Amino acid sequence: MWGIGMTDIGVRVNEHFGDNLLQLSFPKGWSIEVRKMYGHDASPLADTQIRDAFAHPIGTPSIQELAKGVEGKIVVTCDDLSRPTPATRVFPFIMQELNAAGIADDQIFILSAVGLHHPMNHDAFLRKVGREMVAKYDCINHNPFRNFKNLGRTSRGTPLLVNEEFATADLRITVSGIKKHRWAASGGGGKAIVPGVASEETILWNHSITQTRRPEDRAIWKLQDNPERRDMQEAARMAQLDVSVNCNYNGKRELIGLHVGDVDTAWIEAVRLGYKMHATPIPHEKSDIVIVNAYPQADQGIDWWGAQESLREGGTAVALYHFPLGRAYLHYRQERMDGQWRRLQGYPEKWWPVTQAHNIIVYTDTLSRKHMLEYHDRVEWVTRWDRLIDKLTQVHGDEATVTMYPCGPLQFNPTRYPLRI
Repeated sequence: MWGIGMTDIGVRVNEHFGDNLLQLSFPKGWSIEVRKMYGHDASPLADTQIRDAFAHPIGTPSIQELAKGVEGKIVVTCDDLSRPTPATRVFPFIMQELNAAGIADDQIFILSAVGLHHPMNHDAFLRKVGREMVAKYDCINHNPFRNFKNLGRTSRGTPLLVNEEFATADLRITVSGIKKHRWAASGGGGKAIVPGVASEETILWNHSITQTRRPEDRAIWKLQDNPERRDMQEAARMAQLDVSVNCNYNGKRELIGLHVGDVDTAWIEAVRLGYKMHATPIPHEKSDIVIVNAYPQADQGIDWWGAQESLREGGTAVALYHFPLGRAYLHYRQERMDGQWRRLQGYPEKWWPVTQAHNIIVYTDTLSRKHMLEYHDRVEWVTRWDRLIDKLTQVHGDEATVTMYPCGPLQFNPTRYPLRI
């Protein structure tokens, strides 16, 4: 009977929707290595440590000091569910800082810094900032198509059209998470402004600065001489961002680092920690099977880097994709332009994401034809783990070698991607 003499391994799935462990069973004879990032099991910050971070900001006065005497509106931004940021952990402390300065709750509003992503609904705000925040403060969505304040142009020519409510607030605070980003180097910092609360025109201009898309100009953890990232940081200063709150997290999305203050200096310190915590040296030996987990950023699809790095020629790449919202359907830029073109052309791309793989399989709890159309027809999609194991056993036998990356969207090979600041 299937299941006898098996090895069970728990893998975390469903970010923002329980972050629960999915139990997976493997044949006893297989050699399995769970390749964790350095900070996977790092201890979460205690309340005293969070308060200390707000009391001792980097490069700016504290939020409490900045808020004293403010009579107008105060905006605090959050990212959406496409980002793993544990915002629920820091928002109560921000509000305590503001209240201690004499700020009334009705002076504060929460703005989703979603750029061109789809707007957040009530449930999304609850999951991102917490039930108490939604009950006490006006939570509103950024609209990338209207209601802007023109702040001129950056030195790289980007027209800076910023959400009017953000730009006209008397105190501006952003909350972001730190993880790798394939061309903006990292999350956090000025990215909360562009694309976060900018217009479509501003976002597209910024994203097209490096027309050549040269790897030496745009790469994960490359802050140095990265034109889009430099443009974002400049834009944040032009928008007069007062306080940047940057969150670091572990393999459970728990808050393990908090850097509050200046949009450059506080952010860079957060980047240093994020790089250290998420770095994952790859094995020297290639494996028969490599499993990459889409947690904790499944909204953005599957990050195959671990299989690309660690799979032997002719091996099998497997993705774990469990997330109730599924692959994001709506990113305005893609739906209005790229997505429509691909549909009209009958989805001409046949993406085989791991070149050396003989088999590629996605294990998911919910099939999505839209997601499947992104891939080559030979990619297999399965909803039962026992059938997946049966398939792998037929191909690789009873003594297969397996490498698993439990937090694929966060992890990276530090040898290939050094931190450049």
